[in-house]
Amino acid sequence: MKAKFAVLGTLAAAIVTAGAGISAAHAETGRQAGPPAVPLVRYFDGLKHYVTSGAQPGPKYREEGRVPILTSNLPGTRPIYGCFAGHAPRDQFLTAAADCENSVSSSKNNTFIRREGFLYRSPGAGRRPLYRCYVPHTKSHFVSVRSDCESNPPTSKVNAEFILGYFPHAG
Repeated sequence: MKAKFAVLGTLAAAIVTAGAGISAAHAETGRQAGPPAVPLVRYFDGLKHYVTSGAQPGPKYREEGRVPILTSNLPGTRPIYGCFAGHAPRDQFLTAAADCENSVSSSKNNTFIRREGFLYRSPGAGRRPLYRCYVPHTKSHFVSVRSDCESNPPTSKVNAEFILGYFPHAG
């Protein structure tokens, strides 16, 4: 169990490093390089993930990493929503579907939580992909900056579902 958490720490460092989208000037002066953004934070409680630009979901969740998500609907962006899956307790996921994928879900009882922010629809200069991932054995969705969803080894039954969108990345 200890090795599993060591791997998670390394993965979280990769997300934090990859997601450093707010410049040092912003940290010092309050101004941001580029469009206004807030951190989209990935949390983990040992079993379930929770990804939000809002408040920490509870005291048992610890931060694993963050990437910037836009706060306004700019040309070429789309809104991203936080939802709970109706088929699995505490399975929070992100989607671009305002109906929380109820139109395509067999259970059709996913629950809307909030609009998290906006991501670019397509790649471009200064943008990185954000993948939606799923761990079937724990029924937990999360996001990753890596196309393999940080699967270590790559055969560890973590599924990369699709690219949710592209976030602004400085550097």
